[in-house]
Amino acid sequence: LTKNMLVAAKLDGVLNLANITKAYPVELENELSGILKANVSTSFDMDAIETNAYQRIKNVGSVSLSNFVFSSDDILNLIQINKADLTFKPGTVSLNNFDAQTGKSDFTATGTINNLLGFMLSDKNLEGNFNLNSNTFALSDFMSEDTSTTTTESSTKTNENTAAAESLKIPAFLDCTITANAKTVIYDNLNLKNVKGQLVIKDQTASLKNMTTDIFNGQLGISGNVSTKSAKPSFDMKLGMQNFDISQSFKDLEMLKALAPIAQVLQGKLNSTIDISGFLDESFSPDLTTMSGSALAEILTDKVDTSNSPLLTSLDSKLDFIDFSKLDLKDIKTNLTFENGSVSVKPFTINYKDIPIEVSGSHSFSNTMNYSAVLQVPAKYLGSEVNRLIGKINDNEVNKLTVPVTANIGGTFASPSIKTDLTSGVTNLTKQLVEIEKQKLVGKGKD
Repeated sequence: LTKNMLVAAKLDGVLNLANITKAYPVELENELSGILKANVSTSFDMDAIETNAYQRIKNVGSVSLSNFVFSSDDILNLIQINKADLTFKPGTVSLNNFDAQTGKSDFTATGTINNLLGFMLSDKNLEGNFNLNSNTFALSDFMSEDTSTTTTESSTKTNENTAAAESLKIPAFLDCTITANAKTVIYDNLNLKNVKGQLVIKDQTASLKNMTTDIFNGQLGISGNVSTKSAKPSFDMKLGMQNFDISQSFKDLEMLKALAPIAQVLQGKLNSTIDISGFLDESFSPDLTTMSGSALAEILTDKVDTSNSPLLTSLDSKLDFIDFSKLDLKDIKTNLTFENGSVSVKPFTINYKDIPIEVSGSHSFSNTMNYSAVLQVPAKYLGSEVNRLIGKINDNEVNKLTVPVTANIGGTFASPSIKTDLTSGVTNLTKQLVEIEKQKLVGKGKD
């Protein structure tokens, strides 16, 4: 008793947590409720408790918790643990059953905790492996609203509490691997279905491995990481999109809208891979101005809806020999790179009948454009005067003549400005045809 006291005990009983403060004069920061049952044998020396030598603390037995309700200033909603069962063995704790809900989220879990005493007694990280299942998992349920105090200058100088933006922090004490399976994950305005994958949490960073989900009538694969270690959360992701519904995904995803606003006129499916990194804003959505990366997109469609596109309507009026609703878009592949709020598109070719059109250029996330479309236009499309000359010359080689016509596209997608060199192209072609006809007549005269 006078030196390093040795303790061996068996605890077997039931606690109604709501009655603790009635039975014992202790002040709790947060009120507790629920039933705790324990049947645990323990042995330790007091020095192990005082020096956090938790490896010398031996616990064997089981603990269960039911109808436990917990609230705190650090969490947004009450957390209700309907049922939790733990089995203690030296060195490990098995989580046999865990059933909880908060807000509109529900989740069940099983797993193994490797150093529960180290976490409780000496601020060690909580290590373990868990399997997590959920019917509905809403990220907003796990966001906390910070409040900061500001001083306002007035005649009486008062302090006012102002609510800062919502933020989500990955707990620094977690060092674990979670294998997740959720029927619905609600993220901002998106409903992700059948979410499966592995989440490795360490050092305030969540690494996603082989994460898959159904969305936009297709499948999305995700790998990469999100870190909340710095003041502003950062992300580095690789996204694989298969059979995305183009119009739906470009309507609901701000990131896709920023990368390719024009794609909203397409009807069909999209395959794409996107490597992307940047920062997340207060609502945990990508901050578009900080994004950088690259994308490869393959468009699986042959339908264009020009009715909602001022850009295509303007091009239609400038190039009256093309009906943009009948573009051949099969097997188009495009490469994009983006950085500092600007998207660059490597040259790619689309076709309209016998007119190849090479498109390249760039646009900003604020939708200002700097594009060029170079059309190799067969001479027969360039007016009655040109066709009359071609008919007079009556030569197969002349029939194959094409004129490069460049459309320079500026302005914004909503209010485009388009300039073409069509007039000068027709003038130059007419001069060529007149010269060809002249030389033909001179040759005939010589003969």
